[in-house]
Amino acid sequence: MPLSLSKLKGSRSARESRPDKTPVVQERPRSSDSSTSASTSETKRSDQILDVLKTFNLKNLRTVKDVALQQIDGEPIDDKTYLMERIVQLVADLPISSRTSATLTNAFLNQLWTDLKHPPQSYLGADYVYRKADGTNNNILWPHLGAAKQPYARTVRPRLMQPVARPDPGVIFESLLARKKFRPHPNKISSVLFYVASIIIHDIFHTNHEDYSISDTSSYLDLAPLYGSSAKEQEAVRTMRDGKLKPDCFSDVRILGFPPGVGVLLIMFNRFHNHIAENLARIDESGRFSRILNPQGKPRPPNAEKLYDEALFQTARLITTGLYANVILKDYVRTILNLNRVDSLWNLDPRSEEGNAIFGHKIPEATGNSVSAEFNLVYRWHSCVSERDEQWTKEAYTKLFGHQTSLSMGQFLGALNEWAKKLSPDPVKREFAGLQRQPDNKYPDEELAAIWTASVSDVAGSYGAAHVPEILKNVEVLGIIQSRSWNLASLNEFREYFKLEPHKTFEDINPDPLIVEQLRRLYGHPDNVEIYPGVVIEAAKEPKLPGSGLCTNFTTSRAILSDAVALVRGDRFYTIDYTPANLTNWGFTQADYDLAINNGCVFYKLVLTALPNSYRQNSVYAHYPLVIPEENKSILTKLKKADLYNFDKPTNLPATLALGSSEACRTVMGGTSAFRSSWDAQLFSAQGLQHNGERASIVAHKLLQTEGLQAAADAFYKDAITTLLRNNAYQLAGYHQVDVVRDVFNIAHAQFAANLFLLPLGSKSKSHAKYAEQDIVALLSAIYSCANMEQPARRFAVVKKKQKAILQLAARLQEEVSNGIKGNFSLHSHSPVQLRSLAAQVIQEASKSGLSPADIVWSQLLPLAAWVFVNQSRVFAEVLDHILGEGDKKTDIAELKQMLDQEGSSSAKAQSYFREICRLRPSTPIFREATSSQTVIDGRNQIQVSAGQRILCDTDPTAANRDSTGLSDAGQGQPEDPLLPFGGEVALGARLRLATLGSTLSVLCGLEKLSRAVGPTGQLRRLKEGDVVNYLNVEESMVQSYPASLTVRWEA
Repeated sequence: MPLSLSKLKGSRSARESRPDKTPVVQERPRSSDSSTSASTSETKRSDQILDVLKTFNLKNLRTVKDVALQQIDGEPIDDKTYLMERIVQLVADLPISSRTSATLTNAFLNQLWTDLKHPPQSYLGADYVYRKADGTNNNILWPHLGAAKQPYARTVRPRLMQPVARPDPGVIFESLLARKKFRPHPNKISSVLFYVASIIIHDIFHTNHEDYSISDTSSYLDLAPLYGSSAKEQEAVRTMRDGKLKPDCFSDVRILGFPPGVGVLLIMFNRFHNHIAENLARIDESGRFSRILNPQGKPRPPNAEKLYDEALFQTARLITTGLYANVILKDYVRTILNLNRVDSLWNLDPRSEEGNAIFGHKIPEATGNSVSAEFNLVYRWHSCVSERDEQWTKEAYTKLFGHQTSLSMGQFLGALNEWAKKLSPDPVKREFAGLQRQPDNKYPDEELAAIWTASVSDVAGSYGAAHVPEILKNVEVLGIIQSRSWNLASLNEFREYFKLEPHKTFEDINPDPLIVEQLRRLYGHPDNVEIYPGVVIEAAKEPKLPGSGLCTNFTTSRAILSDAVALVRGDRFYTIDYTPANLTNWGFTQADYDLAINNGCVFYKLVLTALPNSYRQNSVYAHYPLVIPEENKSILTKLKKADLYNFDKPTNLPATLALGSSEACRTVMGGTSAFRSSWDAQLFSAQGLQHNGERASIVAHKLLQTEGLQAAADAFYKDAITTLLRNNAYQLAGYHQVDVVRDVFNIAHAQFAANLFLLPLGSKSKSHAKYAEQDIVALLSAIYSCANMEQPARRFAVVKKKQKAILQLAARLQEEVSNGIKGNFSLHSHSPVQLRSLAAQVIQEASKSGLSPADIVWSQLLPLAAWVFVNQSRVFAEVLDHILGEGDKKTDIAELKQMLDQEGSSSAKAQSYFREICRLRPSTPIFREATSSQTVIDGRNQIQVSAGQRILCDTDPTAANRDSTGLSDAGQGQPEDPLLPFGGEVALGARLRLATLGSTLSVLCGLEKLSRAVGPTGQLRRLKEGDVVNYLNVEESMVQSYPASLTVRWEA
């Protein structure tokens, strides 16, 4: 247990920590004995020092050194070194009456006391784990701190006397604030950044109309404009079923008075919330939601449905607000600091874990927060309203107030109140941007996307004096009136509070001569300038790279960073309670950022989840919407990242089309130029290669025609499965056990794909150019996901994170292929000669057909290896899962083993049996993209396919018609696999799965009383998303294309 070395410098009396039975120290001497006393004291101190020094043997010196090093570097303590015990030994060796002993004892006690919070900051139970609608209980000790309906705080003490007779607010507006000419933002920031700011501002400020000292919303970033600031408002926006919000709506009516881009941003958060709620219920981590409806060992509560809805809603809200916070910190603040223009991973994140500095202390967190009236004024950024939004506001005011050129404050507020009264209490029934709802109550994606695209393209205005649109005069006048009612400090006092030099002259406030003259006439002295409009009329900062990106007024630029830290670090739900345990592992990942993707920016998660068919996965309109696209192109070009993004103005993409009939799937996958793999659009085209549908499956077709492929595959799996089982099985609770999917199947599939497609497999310790099996698994699954993952945000993340590694693998493979064409193939560990020889033969034949080594790698080997790996992984896991069964649906494994032994693992009966299982199980998704508009016959329907439309082919279209897979039915199936006519990779996958399943299952069924492991480790974790079934990783934090784990056991 470390001690703070700062404590060793103290001179606190030993009496503070001395036990009761300590020998009594000599009493204070009488003044007459001062000389004798001084001599005695000196002798006493000398004896004590000598006693202390005697204890400092080599062991104790090492203890002092270890304590010092731990204090300096702040690293966790290795308790295997018995540091705490050595501290006890050191103190025990010291004379008990020595000051050093007392100091060390006190330091030790201090460390033990500060290990735990006093009182605790975090509690269990729904009242504390979830946010309250009104913000109460954020600070558990002071539950009303920062809650809605509480007074504003005051940040700065007003010390100076201010003039009683102040300038008229209307005169101030006309002379200092009114826009004369629009000035675009110097950094080409888009209006979207100020839409985010509008949501933040209305999230934490809502001045009560009757009492200006009260804020009707909480002081926390809890997305109140979407969810509401009270239980009543929250219920109005909820469906009260399955944790969802009513579609495409938001709570705060004030947002209806803003340009529609602000409302669209809230609607995106609404859709994100509902997406989260749906998947939380599907994943149901550890049964945390389903057990509410079906509790084990006790009766179902009468309000179970309500509790279920509440748990889903509140968890989804925590996740959605978590993403909201990351949008603010990783996109918004990054742009404010101009970090978006440099390739830096640093960001100002108030949640950073701060260890003890040298002799220092951790920065407090989860303290709660209460917004102040001063910051209500700091965040009035009407100067930045764009020309487009200024025109929209004029048109909105005309609808509201008619064509009156000027309104008194009473008329203005009266008209607003009348407008608010007419609004429906049901958020779904409120008119928004003239849009019409569809039958599902959602707005059309294309119309929301049109608003968003226009907003991203709209350059905002600059900060500074004389730049507030005239149409907002009454709003500004009301702001000045409110400011004065609060009796706040002056502009200079506000600056001094933040350790900023006060303005000594009016030129210091703003160098513009006209503004200086107006200020002098209005205020007479810089000390008299009010905080508002002072913070608005100050000169704006110039761009600095990095450092100044928002280019706001000088005082504002300093103050908003302090406020951002207070808002986030003071919020319990963004600090000590922002955990995977509260958000679920999957939910935490959805809200979290990844520095490997967009330097941590997360806006793409929101846009691509809310509008998946409106923006391509790499559209700059989704990834970097806070700066206009033209400027982003310049920024990303300088950073050499422009090739990762698409800068075209988006057009709405048709929704993915799922085909069901064999005929339609064969048409789409028949190798014509009319349809291509989505893989081609991800990485293939980036290599400068041209798509050729007729030659897309040359290697697959040649492998299908190769004699000996099935026998070689069968032999490989029989040996690999046996070896991997032997190497990875272990004993647990009297049984043999193994994670058969992770440690056997997936490793075997990686080895098989690597050998069949010449991937450089081997030990990393032996060669940097070779890959371990787990690396092959990660890369092949990533390659597959580039083309065959439905969600665009997930596809982008996979491509972005794995692109460099895929390029390295491709380069190594291309070198191998080039050598192989010349007849110089290499062998490596785990290289079955037969498989390798087949691969060599096929590659040489492919090269004769006109394919270059680059073509062979990018259009043939990599996509084909990825498909084979994922298909084998899914099929093997699903077939075994079916055989293991549940309850009375278990397969008779002994009977299956007998059939495989008697008929042969590759017999027609065995293959028919496995085909039937495959048809009942989820098929491996395979997508195609139409290269032109055309018609496809799907059963009895003629379907019009648009250019660029993604098509999902069901490679097992007869699955829904099958209802049994008993061994007695095994001989009734088709003699040939129905997937063979599909051609290409699908046919190859069908051939390989049937060639290898029998030998694998023969090995496994030979294990004594094979069964699932007890508990969740013995289950396959799937997630159905629309028409596609995918899998969860072991932590259930991410969705992936292949199964991650399934543990089985058998008797010893």
